[in-house]
Amino acid sequence: MNETQKSRILIGDDLSADIAAACGGGNVFILFDRRVHGLFGGRFCAEEGRMFLMEPGEDAKSPAVAGEIVAAMLQGGCNRKTTLIAVGGGVAGDLGGFVASVFMRGIDWINVPTTLLSQVDSSVGGKTAVNVGGVKNSMGRFHLPKTVYISAHFLPALPPREWVCGLGEIVKTAYLDAAVYALYKTSFSDLCARDCRAVSAFVRACVAFKEAVTARDFLETTGKRKILNAGHTLGHALEAADGHARSHGEYVLIGLYAEALLFRDDVSSEVVSELKTVVKALVKDGCPSASAGQLGALCAMDKKNEGRVSFMVIAAPGDIRELCLSPAETADRLRALAAADGFFDPIGA
Repeated sequence: MNETQKSRILIGDDLSADIAAACGGGNVFILFDRRVHGLFGGRFCAEEGRMFLMEPGEDAKSPAVAGEIVAAMLQGGCNRKTTLIAVGGGVAGDLGGFVASVFMRGIDWINVPTTLLSQVDSSVGGKTAVNVGGVKNSMGRFHLPKTVYISAHFLPALPPREWVCGLGEIVKTAYLDAAVYALYKTSFSDLCARDCRAVSAFVRACVAFKEAVTARDFLETTGKRKILNAGHTLGHALEAADGHARSHGEYVLIGLYAEALLFRDDVSSEVVSELKTVVKALVKDGCPSASAGQLGALCAMDKKNEGRVSFMVIAAPGDIRELCLSPAETADRLRALAAADGFFDPIGA
């Protein structure tokens, strides 16, 4: 699929039957997150030699694991007519989509996101990637899934940290889109409590927003899609410095708040106050330890940069600005973060 096409996105309370039908649909290869397979794999059958169990976690997003999957597909007799089905969270979708984009120069794939994060964010828009040299998503392609099955029946099995991970991306989306922000102001506590109606409303609103944004800038060439990277420049740097010890959404939450403080003069006091409240409520372990110099260097390697470090900063709800610093300026401002809020004490010189 390419930028002129769209994924077929199905959202429902329990799409098990549809997913099982796809998995049993002939020439397919299933990439399963091992933990998800242990919980749900009995419902989705694969032919002998047509399944790969990947270890959960960011470490699986590597060229080496991608190569193992390609080798398994060749061993299983896959060809250019094979459809790869990725079942798992954001890592499974990123990795599976990447493999589908390069296997025999590209095959169709289906995404079955099983975490809150992947359902509201990473399953939409066609970004696929692996990590190289400690830099997140540094090798990848845009490759839309043919179909996305977003089924709520996977979500009750999520551990608390994975739920917070999804909340991080939802908070980000709330400040980008009026419909999600309205839900955020009225129903976020219900979402935190895993209320089924709130979950459904947020998932549908987030998917609709991201699908609209990515359709306007599929290959990220016009700048319209860049707003989705709010909180991610520093969030990804913290994630790399911390060895992916926490969930991606926690780093995004910290990144949103930290970037608001880095550009305090450009950000409304309402946004700073709201982000401070939600970060301290959801990020129980505080800020990761890292040096300002290390974080500045990692920010400088972000793929959005064009000479200077690019930050997509939430100035106000619906007002997202690209603000840039040199790597040295980034490090200097990071050193001053602890003075703005003791939450950032672990970021040293």
